[in-house]
Amino acid sequence: MTQFAGQCSNASKGLDRGLVFHDAYVHTVCTSVNVDCVSPVADTVRMSDGQATGQILRHLMERAGYSVRDFAKAAGYSHGSGVQRYIEPHFEGLIKPDVAKRMADALTGRGTPPIEAQEIYALVGLPLPNGVPVQFEGASLERMRQDLPILGTALGADRVADGLAIEQTYLFEDEVIGHAKRPVILDGRADAYGLYVQGASMDPVYEDASLILVETKRPPRIGDNVVVYLRKNGHEHDDDDGESARTVLVKRLVKRTASLIELAQYNPPITFAVAAKDVLKMHRVIPWQELIS
Repeated sequence: MTQFAGQCSNASKGLDRGLVFHDAYVHTVCTSVNVDCVSPVADTVRMSDGQATGQILRHLMERAGYSVRDFAKAAGYSHGSGVQRYIEPHFEGLIKPDVAKRMADALTGRGTPPIEAQEIYALVGLPLPNGVPVQFEGASLERMRQDLPILGTALGADRVADGLAIEQTYLFEDEVIGHAKRPVILDGRADAYGLYVQGASMDPVYEDASLILVETKRPPRIGDNVVVYLRKNGHEHDDDDGESARTVLVKRLVKRTASLIELAQYNPPITFAVAAKDVLKMHRVIPWQELIS
């Protein structure tokens, strides 16, 4: 029901505050609303405006009390790297329906307040109940093809070098766990791939679970960050599934001679040497400034 200013009990309060209304031009409208007819909108689907998909998923994972490895296992993946690309802070894409279902099965009902399936399915790009789809104009990152393979990784047992424990990574070369958007500079190149950094040894340059892009054709230079493939010995580690895992080091190249390769990490700061005969190959990590220039 609609009332005019003279009929509204609050209309005269403006005069008490020294405000002057001209009857010919100003009317205050009071509208009665039946609150029983208003559907509440959950505010847990998007925690705040402007958050990337990866930030939202990481928040949900932490709200559910999962580690990265536990979240991946609950979602049906063999390794933590199966979910890592989706929980990166800078991951802004939409997740596929089949991935959303895996995550919804793992997250729904957990946490405080309990996570609802719609919080995950909203990240597929489907409209929420009572929502109005909005189409935005302008450039889109979808113009980049999402076909750059991401290889599976897992944190390996420490390697002892010069009496120091050095963080290692298992790389599953035959396991493509997803595809990243291909920067324009890598168009037409089959020698590039991505992988997730495991552990904190390269922090703050590469945090745990950061995605790095690697190239195989361009030889590394001193000062480059590199992925060093180590030759297997007779008793190389196997993962929990019994599949053979190749050990790699993600480090910075300091020095290279015919007999030794000197590497460094940032956390804790350590410089160490690896015998050249133990290195199968070494690939260059592409700096982000090259990818966006």
